Amino acid sequence: MVGTMGARAFGRGREALLVLLKALGVGEGHRVGVSGYTCLSVVEPVMLSGATPVYLDVDEHACIDPKALAAQRPGSLKAVILQHTFGVPGRLHELLAESSRIGARVVEDCAHALGSSWKGVPLGRFGDAAVYSSGWGKSYATAQGGMLTVNSRELLAKVDGEIARWALPTGCASELLLAGQRAIYRGFARARRELLWKTLHLELCKRGLINETFDLGGSGRLRRGYVRVAGERTSRAGLEQLRMWPRLVDARRSNTRWIRERLTEARLPLWPIPAEADVVLLGHPLWSPDKPALLAAARRRSLDINGWYESPVHPLALGDLSAVGYAAGSCPHAEELARHLVHVPTASPSVRPSLEAAIGLVAARRLRWRTSRNSR
Repeated sequence: MVGTMGARAFGRGREALLVLLKALGVGEGHRVGVSGYTCLSVVEPVMLSGATPVYLDVDEHACIDPKALAAQRPGSLKAVILQHTFGVPGRLHELLAESSRIGARVVEDCAHALGSSWKGVPLGRFGDAAVYSSGWGKSYATAQGGMLTVNSRELLAKVDGEIARWALPTGCASELLLAGQRAIYRGFARARRELLWKTLHLELCKRGLINETFDLGGSGRLRRGYVRVAGERTSRAGLEQLRMWPRLVDARRSNTRWIRERLTEARLPLWPIPAEADVVLLGHPLWSPDKPALLAAARRRSLDINGWYESPVHPLALGDLSAVGYAAGSCPHAEELARHLVHVPTASPSVRPSLEAAIGLVAARRLRWRTSRNSR
């Protein structure tokens, strides 16, 4: 689909990223540039590789700001992870030029971006390599899972060497648990109750009944078995999702067109998309003056409106960010986005009522906010 040199599949996207970092020679004493508006699933493999994450503030696309990379000295970063947030590549050519200037290897984070392209070329083809995710809520879903692609045979050979060094097969119990999740999801989907499944899944994760924890405790050292190659059942489910991809992407594009038309009618800002990009949005972002109140109202009305990322390194609270080397105030634009940005998933069956409600709530709160400011 993407046209890269090779691909490998794993139990989780973060495992694919770790294998790539090791194959690129990232290790102790190195520094890796990451978005200041990201997920712990990106930061964890950087830290487990032995490297230090360097948080770079973001631009209007919620992607790394080229100015943040321009401030780095040549040789200061071993690699840069270019996160295509919500499926948007940001100012890609500037980011690639700055990465080349400082001599950093480039990994594209395409977890949100399957189907998006730049000047007709699929994202994932511009860096040394790319990572993808097939967890719940991604463009195509297998419950859990991740892939990597590489753009050279030499790097593919190094990837296979790292797999041999660190990876183990996925266990039968994990495979059966994921198969059970997919079966339950299909039942909810047939009843058009996907949002109920999402709510149930989040609750099970909070209670520890579904394992989506992070591995930054203890020594923080990489061990054999952290990486699991994708199991047979999950691989078959992934291939089936890819066969369904034309239908999945058509639905996302159709919903995105409707979302943008409706936002224009409501005189609310559209999320900026570079002219060079053809984007399949994972979710359409929406700026809210009062994000907590909007999300609480959405929960009460059973609307599919999401709040991630809720901190510069989601899901960590601001007080916990020092554990991953993030200094409060270092990425002010990212922190501002975390305080205000929500999004409506483009493939949600309730996208239209969710967006209509979100527009009403945002418009009302914006009016109240402006009135309050004017009165002061």
